[in-house]
Amino acid sequence: MKSYFRFLSRNKLYTLINVVGLVVSLMFIILLGDYTWRQYSIDSWHKNADRIYLVGDQTSFSMWPQAGDRIKEMCPEIEQKCCVMSVRGKVKYGRQEVKDGENENGIIMVADSTFFQFFDFELETGSRQTALNSPDKCVITERLAHRLFGDKNPIGESVQIVGEYDVEPGNTVYDSTLVYTVSAVAKDFDHTVLPNETQIIANMKRYPQMLSAEFPSYSYAFSNAGACKVFFMLRPGMTLDNKKKTIDNYIVNNYFIPFGEYKVSVTPLKEVMFAPQNDGKGLQKGDKTRLHILITAVLALLFFAITNYINLTVANTGFRSKEMATRRLFGSSQRMIAWKLIAESTLMVALAFAIGLALALCFQDDAISLFKGKIAITDDINIVSVSLCLGGIFLVGIVSGLLPSWQMTRYQPIDIVKGNFRFRSKMVLGKVFIILQNVITVTMLTASLVIWLQLHHLIHAPLGFNTENLFYIISPEGKEQVVRSKLEKMPFVERIGTFNGCTFNQFHTGVYIIVRDDKFVSMFETDMDKTTFELLGLQIKHNHGTSNDGIYLNEEALRQLDNKIDARELGWYDGGKEPVAGVLEEFHSVNVLSPVQPFAIRVQKDKEYPMFLVKTNGDKQAKAAFDEMMKKLNGSAEDRVQSIEESIAETFKDQQHTLKLITLFTLIAIVVSVLGFIGMSLFFIRQRQKDIGIRKIMGSTSHEVMMLMLRTFCVPLLVSFVMAIPLSWYVMNDWLSNFSYRISLSPWIFVATCAFALLVAVLSVSIQIIKAVRTNPVESIKTE
Repeated sequence: MKSYFRFLSRNKLYTLINVVGLVVSLMFIILLGDYTWRQYSIDSWHKNADRIYLVGDQTSFSMWPQAGDRIKEMCPEIEQKCCVMSVRGKVKYGRQEVKDGENENGIIMVADSTFFQFFDFELETGSRQTALNSPDKCVITERLAHRLFGDKNPIGESVQIVGEYDVEPGNTVYDSTLVYTVSAVAKDFDHTVLPNETQIIANMKRYPQMLSAEFPSYSYAFSNAGACKVFFMLRPGMTLDNKKKTIDNYIVNNYFIPFGEYKVSVTPLKEVMFAPQNDGKGLQKGDKTRLHILITAVLALLFFAITNYINLTVANTGFRSKEMATRRLFGSSQRMIAWKLIAESTLMVALAFAIGLALALCFQDDAISLFKGKIAITDDINIVSVSLCLGGIFLVGIVSGLLPSWQMTRYQPIDIVKGNFRFRSKMVLGKVFIILQNVITVTMLTASLVIWLQLHHLIHAPLGFNTENLFYIISPEGKEQVVRSKLEKMPFVERIGTFNGCTFNQFHTGVYIIVRDDKFVSMFETDMDKTTFELLGLQIKHNHGTSNDGIYLNEEALRQLDNKIDARELGWYDGGKEPVAGVLEEFHSVNVLSPVQPFAIRVQKDKEYPMFLVKTNGDKQAKAAFDEMMKKLNGSAEDRVQSIEESIAETFKDQQHTLKLITLFTLIAIVVSVLGFIGMSLFFIRQRQKDIGIRKIMGSTSHEVMMLMLRTFCVPLLVSFVMAIPLSWYVMNDWLSNFSYRISLSPWIFVATCAFALLVAVLSVSIQIIKAVRTNPVESIKTE
């Protein structure tokens, strides 16, 4: 290998390009490999995983705990059931306190006593059978045990669980100061769809003490960290296919269904991660689209790195030809030389893998944030993963070295001595690889541009109400006048309206029930003054009187009430009745893709409410000023200030994350391809030095020679554009078909991406070409 290392040290650009490309691509493959394995094998390790199902609606996994008991009684196919719910809050032990972190599902979980018979989470200490067999027992994880008790044995110790609740309290007052006895210590949750943030599991029977309310049949079954969920373990060989209608009828007849009709869904445990009903609240959420994008992008990077290695190695065959000829003359066979070259490429891949692994460990936390899923490389090192890595290194090494070895060994030593080798090397394969690289790059560039344009189109789509420069501000209790006074003094504030109830972006929601001809209809309800009504720009379609005061329904609410336009009165669920002032034009309350929701809007003159709708002049510092005001008044601005435009953009966070991923990998692909262009142009020009010198001696100008070199180099790029445009159109047209409100694929999109790709390629090779053209032709001929 001494000759190989000598060659690498003398060709630093060749070494840099290959190492950088392989390191970057292998780093992402290591990260993505661990991420993908965890996503697809989630919860498969439970002994009864194939018999565990999560039952809920086709739009949500929400289920009432009491309904779970009744469904089990109705279905002999069910062996046992387990309710699970994540709760945000804190755990106290003496003066110590452990709270939720930011963006966590919740460190508290309430579950039925069957939890540890259902799921095979390992216990460090304690009995699986008795861990949760009474309401006052709880199980803590190793992480919480270490934080609260250190080296002390936690079994038998008492802790207090204080839940945060958003549920409206009922008439019953529950004691939230109850203590729980630690009965077992479990290993930290990992490799499961259940919240990995969980640090304490308490018996489900005490959930009202944490939420300050029970789940009645006429309201939702949810905590501040997500809905209550019911898992069922079926008897071996059983299914619930024949019981879906029975379950549907039971739920519809006994529980309040707020919107639409109820249709039961039965989801296998292993599929919960990617199920459409999984909203990521109280469960880990996976995204197959994101996963496919990541896999495609990383494989594209690996393809770029391998093709760069092959291109540059083949281009350098002329510089190692004498070494190979000498080896042949001293008795080495073609096979021996081929294996030597494959061993060299495998060694480079192995070194790149080692560096990539080190970088993957360094950037693991950043990748977790980027991929939105758990990655734990060191925890997942085992015989299987090590074997796969070694197999991958050998495979990539063989693929990378196969073509260069074939290129070098197919010539006889006499060809090299005569100089025929260099003249026969036309780099056809290199041009093919450049074409394929550029097709992928242009497709990725087009995807980034189209997704950005579509997001801009969605965020700024007309919703049926005004959104520009409008902010929702929720005043701390009792400080409404102080907030108004401070807002009036801000120079960028133009108008201030007040309201109470549901906002149009679901920033703050309130669902109320209306009675109409013995029919219960759920609606979002908002009370507002005339200023707020005017700021939102709501349009009245049917006016029932001369006054604007009263309740206005939107058209969807009217449809829920059987389209009775002449309806002049609404009856609320508590027996009260109010007149209907008119019907509003339709509007989308969340974004243009969201279903239109039924709204009842009460408008009253000169009415003060605790929430403000503020119109600004567009000053970019407005939100920061509002946040600062709230921090001084409330200690925190969290969930107190929100721009309507920003909140609409937030509803497209999945698409924004997709754009972020594609843009990142596109930039990396461009960098890797540029390195390849630079390397290829260098070796291409080295092979054409004599040609350049002779042309200049024969009278060609530097400009003519430079244009000839550029034209020769750009022909493969133009061919790639012809292939990339239809491919890009097909891929992005298919992606856009998922949106009911979308842009059209204009020709300028493809012109722009192709022009940008061409510009990057030309700039990459221009420096080398200009340098070669300006070289004295005599020196070029001497070099040859």
